[in-house]
Amino acid sequence: MLPVLVGGVAGAQPSDPAGAPASPPVTPPADPGPAPSPVPAPDPVPAAMPPAPPEPPPAPPERTETEKELLASYEPTSVQIGGYLQPQFRLRQDSPAQFDQDGFKFARARLILHGQTRAGNLELSATVEAEMQPQFAMLDAYATVSRTFVPGGGRKSKDLPGKLSLDGGQMRVPISRQNMLSDSRLSFVDKAQLATIAPDRDLGARLTFAPPKTPARLILGVFDGDGKNQVENINQSFLWAARLELSPIGRDLPLAESAFGGKLLTLGLSYGHNKLTAGTGHEVVSYLGADVAGAWKGLSGSFEYLMVKHEFDGPGDPAMLMQGYQANGWAAQLAYLLPVKLAPLKQARLEVAARLEEIDRNDTIPIPQLGDPNQSVRELTGVLTYYLRMHNLKLQLAVSHFTEIEDRTVIGGDAAYKNDQLLVQATYRLE
Repeated sequence: MLPVLVGGVAGAQPSDPAGAPASPPVTPPADPGPAPSPVPAPDPVPAAMPPAPPEPPPAPPERTETEKELLASYEPTSVQIGGYLQPQFRLRQDSPAQFDQDGFKFARARLILHGQTRAGNLELSATVEAEMQPQFAMLDAYATVSRTFVPGGGRKSKDLPGKLSLDGGQMRVPISRQNMLSDSRLSFVDKAQLATIAPDRDLGARLTFAPPKTPARLILGVFDGDGKNQVENINQSFLWAARLELSPIGRDLPLAESAFGGKLLTLGLSYGHNKLTAGTGHEVVSYLGADVAGAWKGLSGSFEYLMVKHEFDGPGDPAMLMQGYQANGWAAQLAYLLPVKLAPLKQARLEVAARLEEIDRNDTIPIPQLGDPNQSVRELTGVLTYYLRMHNLKLQLAVSHFTEIEDRTVIGGDAAYKNDQLLVQATYRLE
């Protein structure tokens, strides 16, 4: 029995105090197990790779010396297309003379082409001017090669540069300032009548030389002497022409009337000699002219005189030879560009001008009737010009009064008549 009791006492638990609740059984914490492995971060996205550069083209072959010289002398060519229109309205007193019709007409409708380029230190250009109505007529058609000489061996200088130019083709003969002016760059509606006794355009060559540092220009020309639009020399003689200009002020200004170019003072002397066929003999025509032109502070003007002497000689019957004669013309004009600028354009200006001129186309042979083309007359003209873009866009009103200096016909009849006129002309020049 004892071993059983000892064993029971040793395995018994002490009893809880009276009234105390029984303690709940303690549950051991659950085993969490091993910690989860960390999730690795995603690999970084690689940046976009730039495309591989293209392979460089193969180097061009080395140029030869001849090719280098050609490339060095090459310059691009520019071509300008322009021209001008001059519609006109005329009112003229009716008289027994012809050509006094009133109404509208196109005084001029011109087309102008100008191209230019360079070849080394040479300037190359070509000019074409044609009248488009009442039928096509070629006026200017010539090529130019020129060289400019800068004072001081190429260094900057205020001295006048030198220039040498050679023209070849059909162009204006360098006799008379009025003849050399463009019909679109006048202070008046038309040129002075002395331009009608000067040679117009002709086929030939013209050399112009303006020495450096010198206010002078020399123009020399040789022409067929047969007039414009003759494809060859008719009589194998030549028209020789020379013009000397001395310009203390404004030597290189464009040739134009009015005072848009600034200060100007120039004196010109012209000479020409031509030999024409006349029946069984020859007609020798000599030209001698002088002119002066200037502009200052809106005031501009000019005076010009031209004498043309006609002589006849040659073998054969003296009765076949014509009687020699002389033609004379002079013109004095003055214009003032008002300082007030007008609407609608800021550069719009108003100019008033007056011109007195005389023309005697034959001082030997009397006229057969009034209105003869060779009748000597005096003309007084007043002009009011509204310039919108200088000579490129203008409107002109001209009133002319004529007096017949040669007022008797060959048989003593009255050759005076009424022929005063009013002209309105617009000019639009595109260049």
